[in-house]
Amino acid sequence: MHLTRLRLHDFRCFASADIEPDPSINVITGDNASGKTTLLEAIYFLGRGQSFRQSGPRPAIRAGASAFTVTGDIAVPDGRSHRLGVSRDKRGIKYRRDGESNTNRIDLISTLPLQMVDPNVHRLLEQGPRYRRHFLDWGVFHVEHAFFPAWRRFRRALKQRNRALKSRMSKADIVVWDAELVRAAEIVDASRRAYIDHLYANLPDQSAKLLGDEPVVLEYDCGWRGEDGYGAALAASLDQDVRAGFTQQGPHRADLRVSIATAAARDWVSRGQQKILTTAMLLTQARLLYARRQVRPVLLIDDMAAELGARYRQVLAEEIAGLGGQCFLTFLEPSLVPDALKDGAMFHVEHGTLRRG
Repeated sequence: MHLTRLRLHDFRCFASADIEPDPSINVITGDNASGKTTLLEAIYFLGRGQSFRQSGPRPAIRAGASAFTVTGDIAVPDGRSHRLGVSRDKRGIKYRRDGESNTNRIDLISTLPLQMVDPNVHRLLEQGPRYRRHFLDWGVFHVEHAFFPAWRRFRRALKQRNRALKSRMSKADIVVWDAELVRAAEIVDASRRAYIDHLYANLPDQSAKLLGDEPVVLEYDCGWRGEDGYGAALAASLDQDVRAGFTQQGPHRADLRVSIATAAARDWVSRGQQKILTTAMLLTQARLLYARRQVRPVLLIDDMAAELGARYRQVLAEEIAGLGGQCFLTFLEPSLVPDALKDGAMFHVEHGTLRRG
């Protein structure tokens, strides 16, 4: 799986850009605010249908323009190819796959699996459970095929139950949704547990290469209390849900806690070590996706050198190069690029202009 061509039109600082990336390593250098991260953002749009920046898609339209377009050609392992497109104007955002206008975000995510390591990657460890659920469910989505249909059913039923709770309907009108919630939640939970078992089996090898011998521990919280299953948990918390006006327990409240030995990872390690640990987790996901589906995800790493010393940069670079997939990495200057990455394609960005070499 790799991107063979990327085209931008009126996307942030780029009036236009057209590149043919290397199928393995692609290094992008340039000053701050030159457009390096914008290139990664464009690829991210193709694989996720949204921006990783907090500002959202509307500001991505270049100043003075009325819309942006990002197009990418994707080579997939079975020899076929796909063309993905994302455009945004004042009316909203549109997705296309192979010219089809009824494309949605799930189509993009399925077609171009990708992972992102940015300067805020420490949020996976430091901040709330939603970041860890997002990490977990990306992997589950791609390898456990029962997961997404069940998750979609769960979200629909949850929306209806919460509407009943918020509207102060009778308890009979509220619990009518419980059976569907339980059926879907059990599949979601089983899919997550199966994936975590595989992730946990493979993480020690990856983390040992990057962090040394400190054992990394993953602790899964399914999102509800009690040993008698989700149905019993819903029944036990009904009065509390009525008072709160929403469903307080379920797979939508799950968490994946990460610790090193006996301490929470957010408390034990420095920002640089957090970056290494979260990157190890993402690389483990990438290896697991290949082992289960023979698909190598595209990896995006923004400002790889930030918060990492030369030794960590080199060790991480060797692991990335050994993945065998396509990777895009940004650096402030060529001198920061580790030796293990110097055989890849080199791009330089300056004031919205991109050149190779």
